[in-house]
Amino acid sequence: MARFSPSLLCSFLVAGILGVSSFSHASPLVDKVDWPEMLAEHDLVWGKLPTFWDQAPFLGNGEQGTMMYKLNSKTLRWDVGCSAAHDHRPFEKDDLSEKHVEVLNRGRHFIGHLRLGLPEELTGGQSRLSLWDAEATGTLSSANGKASWRTLVHATEPVMKFEVMASGNLKDANFSYVAEKARSPRAVRAKTLRDPANPDPVLTTHPDGVKTAVHNLWAGGQTAVAYIEKEEEGTKSLWLSVQHSYPGKEAEADAVKAVKAAAAGDQDEWVKSHREWWHQYYPQSFVSTGDGYWDTFYWIQQYKLACATRDKGWIIDNQGPWLQPTAWSATWWNLNVQLSHAGVYKANRRGMGSALSHRLDLNRENLRLNIAEEYREGSYAIGRTASGWDLLGHVGQPGKREPMDNNIGRECGNLLWALHNVDLEYRYWQDTKLRDEVLYPLLVGAVNYYRHFLVEGSDGLLHLPSTHSPEFRNVEDCSYDLDLLRWGNGRLLELAGEKGLTSSDEPLILKWKDIEKRLVPTHVNETGRMLGKNAPLNGGHRHWSHLLAIYPLRTLTPETEADRELIDRSLKRWHSFGRGVAGYAFTGASCMASILGDGDGALKYLNTLKSYLKPSTMYSEIKLPVMETPLHGATAIQEMLFQSWGGRLRVFPSVPSAWTDVQFSKLRGEGAFLVTARWEKGATKWVFVESEVGGVVQVEPQISDADWVSTDEAKVSIVSLGVYRIETRPGEMVMFWPKGEARPEMRVESVPRRGAAHRFGLPKGYRK
Repeated sequence: MARFSPSLLCSFLVAGILGVSSFSHASPLVDKVDWPEMLAEHDLVWGKLPTFWDQAPFLGNGEQGTMMYKLNSKTLRWDVGCSAAHDHRPFEKDDLSEKHVEVLNRGRHFIGHLRLGLPEELTGGQSRLSLWDAEATGTLSSANGKASWRTLVHATEPVMKFEVMASGNLKDANFSYVAEKARSPRAVRAKTLRDPANPDPVLTTHPDGVKTAVHNLWAGGQTAVAYIEKEEEGTKSLWLSVQHSYPGKEAEADAVKAVKAAAAGDQDEWVKSHREWWHQYYPQSFVSTGDGYWDTFYWIQQYKLACATRDKGWIIDNQGPWLQPTAWSATWWNLNVQLSHAGVYKANRRGMGSALSHRLDLNRENLRLNIAEEYREGSYAIGRTASGWDLLGHVGQPGKREPMDNNIGRECGNLLWALHNVDLEYRYWQDTKLRDEVLYPLLVGAVNYYRHFLVEGSDGLLHLPSTHSPEFRNVEDCSYDLDLLRWGNGRLLELAGEKGLTSSDEPLILKWKDIEKRLVPTHVNETGRMLGKNAPLNGGHRHWSHLLAIYPLRTLTPETEADRELIDRSLKRWHSFGRGVAGYAFTGASCMASILGDGDGALKYLNTLKSYLKPSTMYSEIKLPVMETPLHGATAIQEMLFQSWGGRLRVFPSVPSAWTDVQFSKLRGEGAFLVTARWEKGATKWVFVESEVGGVVQVEPQISDADWVSTDEAKVSIVSLGVYRIETRPGEMVMFWPKGEARPEMRVESVPRRGAAHRFGLPKGYRK
């Protein structure tokens, strides 16, 4: 309830609490986190050698990636992956009768792998994946030999480095590269190999010692692997680069240049620059719940994010940079892409989410080409699947019989869901250039697409013909589409207002207002929200396609008793069947429980995810890897601790009763507000809000009667019991704490752990 002048703040500097120099011009937060030590507690540790991809140490730099596991008792394997490496068969020649033809013709392709051949059978091995340094190390043993190894994928350069130092009967261990055919994993699995096939890789040893394996693709472009080996003082080192180019064939030259530069440079400096990137990445935000399992899981997902993507790099597809035998070697747009990126915004890691907005912008003309010609004018859309290279993926026409699969052909709302992610990026960073040049025009086109087939019914309302509710069935007035269209249309009206546009500037405003007024309500019955018209949920359904209004759109919120009851009823109905669910069904349910303020329910749903996770925190369905579910598990943890919607920062909205002490720092909310807070003994100890760009926001700190302190220009007022309004200029700060208590020092540090820490990786006695 006080605003401190610089002179008064100086007195607190003397007292060691707050001071003008720290509070007026820089954050007064005291970071007590020992980052190397804290993250070391969460390292993945292997007491035996992994034998499968889902057990393996994994490394990546947003494009290149590798995993290490044992092939047999005398061979280790490191996969060589590259998120850029796609086939490029002509879009216009797709046979739409082939299911997911986009994946078959323009999805990712196999490249190859590195092997370490050992002269003697191994009797044991251990390894560790350091999160802080993003390096994997290990030891090997045989009856008469020992070896140690290290692997890293450089954070900012397109090169991986592999080292081995061996003695005794393992001394002659040697690396070899195995080039694989550039084939679609889906085509291999389905036995529908492409014709003509891509040529076999061309293997070359160059005069300077560099070796290459080059895939000159049939449809144009090139994927190339280059590597060079050196041996010094008993250590064998191999630098490898995998690169892709299209339509040109410069990948080989680029890969050769990269490995030669890496091998010739000062290795200490090279490794130092790699580590520095990671050391700057982690402290962008901090989370500590005291839960030994979920804290470790959370930090591994933050690591995994930065392995899988980079600022304006590659969209996280179903594989990340670690392509495996799979049917899902591309981007999936009816849940997977959106969930993979959902946790980056609150975690204050924009560089891990910007690839989505960047690629949608870069390929906007292809978003138009995805649509049947008669609907293309002014419209954008994306189908269920698309190439991550160019986002070409056929989208259907509601109500019409499709030449493609009838379900896929009627799945129409996916781009709108992806644009909700882009809108979060705009909201959380208040980037008006992103709003005006990317979000707004793409959202106009995505809503225009639906305007082609909205039909006025006898009731005077606007209805949708039969579309597909993902993972379930076709239905008229499909909730998936109505929820997304209602959100997108309403958001356009809000954005037009922000931009100061009138109907004279933007004639579509009148169309949007008509849709807002007359779009048919989502169908509801006694069981809760329905899939669509005459389509109640009467069986197990792993996707929450009928509940998007609750999460993530938050157009249906528990602010009235009736809406709260509907959300609760719909959530319980969805999870009442006990079958037909997947891991992400529990992360989604956890987020919805958090919106209801049910922290114990949220944790119960999240705990169910444990049985789906692999030893390395990877995830699979029908034994095929997919990326989104563990990443979204980290998002579910964030939802328990902090929510930002409806113009309000909700601090500790759904903390489980088991989490008696919680700390987070620099979680980001709408309006570009950064929030740091401490929860002790089941109650809020303090909340600190920093405003990056200025603005007005409400804060709900779970303190019914608070004291506060702010910088000079910030204004604080009481809205209602436990809700406060702050008005700020850029750089302003406000701190809240319970009234009557001494003002606490704002220390950021891990909370005490409850119970034993959990080690992901592979215990020595693990059996698959």
